[in-house]
Amino acid sequence: MNKLIKYALYGIGGIVLLALLVAGYFATTFNPNDYKDDIIKLVKEKKDRTLTIDGDIGLSFWPKIGADLGKISISEHKSNTEFASVNSVKVALAVLPLLKKQLVVDTVYVDGAKANIIKYKDGSTNFDDLLSKDEEESETIKFNVDGVNITNSSVTYTDEASGAKYNVSAFNLKSGHIALAEPVDLETDFKLTANQPAIAADVVLKGNFLADPETKHYQVKGLDTHITGDMLGGTDMDIKINGDVDAKPEQLEFLVDGLQLVASGKFDGSTQSVNVSAPKITIAKDEVDSKKVTISFVQEKADGNLKANMVLADMKGSPKAIQSSGITGDLSMVQGKRTVTGTFASPFSGNIENMIFDIPKLVGKLDVKDPSLPNGSMSGSFNLGAHADVKKELVNSQFNLAIAETKLAGDVNVASFKTPNIKFNLNADKLDLNKLLPKSSAAAKTETKSSNKSTDLSALKNLLLDGKLSVGSILYDKYRVSGLNVGIKANGQKLTLSGLNVKVDNSQIKGSLGISQFAKPLYTFNLDVDQVDLDQYIVAETGAKKEASTGSKPLDLSALKALNANGSIRVGNLKYGKTKASNININLKADGEKLSLNPLSAKVDDSQINANLGISQFSNPAFTFALNIDQLDADRYITKGEATSSTKSSADTPIDLSALKKLNASGEAKIGKLKLANVKTQNVNVGLKVNGGIATVSPFSANLYQGSMNGLLKVDARATPVITFQQNMKNIFIGPLMVDAINNDMLSGTGTVNVDVTTQGASVNALKKALAGSAALNLADGALKGVDIAGSIRDIKSKVNFLKTKDASADKTKKTDFSELTATFSIKNGVAHNEDLAMKAPVLRLAKGDSRGDIDIANETINYLAKPTIVKSLKGQGGADLDDLSGISIPVKITGTFASPKYGMDFAAIGTALAQSKLLDKVGGEKGAAVKELINGGDKAEALKGLLNKKKPTDAAAGTEAAPAPAEEPKSLKDQAKEKALKELFKF
Repeated sequence: MNKLIKYALYGIGGIVLLALLVAGYFATTFNPNDYKDDIIKLVKEKKDRTLTIDGDIGLSFWPKIGADLGKISISEHKSNTEFASVNSVKVALAVLPLLKKQLVVDTVYVDGAKANIIKYKDGSTNFDDLLSKDEEESETIKFNVDGVNITNSSVTYTDEASGAKYNVSAFNLKSGHIALAEPVDLETDFKLTANQPAIAADVVLKGNFLADPETKHYQVKGLDTHITGDMLGGTDMDIKINGDVDAKPEQLEFLVDGLQLVASGKFDGSTQSVNVSAPKITIAKDEVDSKKVTISFVQEKADGNLKANMVLADMKGSPKAIQSSGITGDLSMVQGKRTVTGTFASPFSGNIENMIFDIPKLVGKLDVKDPSLPNGSMSGSFNLGAHADVKKELVNSQFNLAIAETKLAGDVNVASFKTPNIKFNLNADKLDLNKLLPKSSAAAKTETKSSNKSTDLSALKNLLLDGKLSVGSILYDKYRVSGLNVGIKANGQKLTLSGLNVKVDNSQIKGSLGISQFAKPLYTFNLDVDQVDLDQYIVAETGAKKEASTGSKPLDLSALKALNANGSIRVGNLKYGKTKASNININLKADGEKLSLNPLSAKVDDSQINANLGISQFSNPAFTFALNIDQLDADRYITKGEATSSTKSSADTPIDLSALKKLNASGEAKIGKLKLANVKTQNVNVGLKVNGGIATVSPFSANLYQGSMNGLLKVDARATPVITFQQNMKNIFIGPLMVDAINNDMLSGTGTVNVDVTTQGASVNALKKALAGSAALNLADGALKGVDIAGSIRDIKSKVNFLKTKDASADKTKKTDFSELTATFSIKNGVAHNEDLAMKAPVLRLAKGDSRGDIDIANETINYLAKPTIVKSLKGQGGADLDDLSGISIPVKITGTFASPKYGMDFAAIGTALAQSKLLDKVGGEKGAAVKELINGGDKAEALKGLLNKKKPTDAAAGTEAAPAPAEEPKSLKDQAKEKALKELFKF
């Protein structure tokens, strides 16, 4: 037996020796670098990735299996882009423990490790293929690592779905001995950057850590953490965490010893700091014992500071029943001249085993002192009761708040902590903001900076709400809100305010509001308002300085890019000054690219308005519109001051059309009946297009005074304004038009008026003086009123007949009838020149070329001479009674201003024409000779005596010595009448 054992041992020893010799020979003759290409090829075939091995591979087999690798990198799947790399790796493990399924590893050295991890939008990652296993998982083996030493490494993680990116760089880690279920000493430092949330921090951490997943035992001792940088919305952050924590969550056993958190940083112009201290907390199977836990917060700003403290007093008891003398806290704030102080306290009890906690009555008070408050100060009180069941994820609370004269009460219940479902009911009797806010704030005007980016309300995705809010009355400045009732509901996709019912001053508002698509919020609304009195909200600010003109600076409505809305508003009645509107209906839609009001309808005074308006290209807005009005009396909206201001001063009025340079608009307006400047039109159709400083109104048409008009208006405001106006009026009753337009009944008739003019200038006078173009007039069956040429001729004839002792016919008609009147005007430098006026009247003819003159539009004056000729006529104005004057030309001079024109006849020319006619031959005798002598330049006084049979004109002309004149006899009434007639006839 002994020999058998002996030979057996020899045999085993020989086998081991042979194995060692073979292993030694293999280790001395095997070179792994000879297989680089095979390894690279295998990775390419199996994983479709490119493996790059820059350095030599060093291997050892006894007494430890070891590897010493140089720089190695591996590409992304099916790509040459680098996925991960390492500058060097060194690892060695003992051979014999492997036979016992134990992994004993020397210190692992890693330098310059890099990895770029990507999570794609579909949820897959760029290393999924590396996790696929060709073989089943092997049995877990125990491991024992002497230590890990990682230097100068980094890893980047990108989430393409959210856009988040995280980067750990300059990563260094040094550990002590590592084994399962055993504590390990760790020291690490690295830089952390991220964009969601924004982080740029340096982290230093060390301590002794234990993580045993099997027993769910976690422990950290001697924790020493220091984090600096920008994070949590702050800058220059400095966070230190120290202490010991031992936790067995499944057994509800926790031990906290000397835990301290100190943090500080800068937030929006303030410096904030937090200090949390938990000296000793023990939670065991049968015991709960805790020293007081304190939390303090300090905020310092240039205009004041805030301090808050909270203390959770010591706790005693067991996990099933803990008691605490309570939670206490205090608050103090100083901001400018305002100081705020407050305190609160409540008992505290709970059941850690069932995770149920109660704050039965949290009572507090608040005191505010501020010279700007109505009474200089105000006080308030509150109480709160709360019950929390952590396992069931339920919190129920009730509260009451009283401050100044405001009382608010309600209950808030929360279900689920991961996605809280909050139900509430809030009630307030009244809220007097005039007593709660400083005097300067109650009516202050606030300025807000607009942004063209929509507010991201994505946080509302995690909000579930269902509740009601009721407020008896709210006072703010001079405004009053009463009877506010609204239901509020949020389901993670939409926030809705339903059943809204509130009275704002005298306006009752009902309807609903909603917010959805939280990343780029869509606001929806449906509101009904019974009445609105705008007069009470619009206050005239006398003495206010006018804002400077924005000139040609483009109008920027980029803030509307942030608006995404869809809703409607209906208003029963609206009052603004003397204007009253009813049945207002507005539908608004905005999507960040365009805003439209379609339809927009209302009854404004006697006008029914239907329109749609649109705005797009907000940074340089483009306006579109379509307006339809059944009837409009525009004069009722033009004050007398506006209508007559141009007549109050002769000073020139500048024209500022710079607004056209920044206006981009197009649309049309149709008005059934329009009264403007007392001119009445129907079927008005106006098209407008404005862009780049050029405005075109076309069509520009309407029906008026039994006729029609059609034309075009163009304004070029790119430099000195240039205006082009073309208008064609057909079949117009000119008389009623002039009466309504300028209150002047000087002309009547039916016909056409054509105007084609251009002008340029920066003021009203400049525009008048630069007028150029043409105009044409063609009227029929009308009259020139204010000048009665036929009547004047009859008057002359009657005076001549008077010399023949005939009776004078009486006709006081002050108009000149015509059957046809035409004229064309050439306009230059603001002066309209005419020399082709033609007119046909019952007793008159005015041939082209017999008249000429100017109308000075710039100076508003007239200088015109017309020479109508008397013709035979059997009927009409004058009739055959004027046949004796046939062929005589009657010069008519028109002068004066537009406002006060003057008409006069050239009686010297009339006299010459009479002398050349046969009419005076019929006078005969001494009277006829006297008239002819007068016309030829004789003495007027002597001729008058001759005409009155007082003296022979031939005697006076002979120059003989005359006998002393006898005393004149008193003139008879007949002689007085003759003398008057002669003086009027010959103008002396």
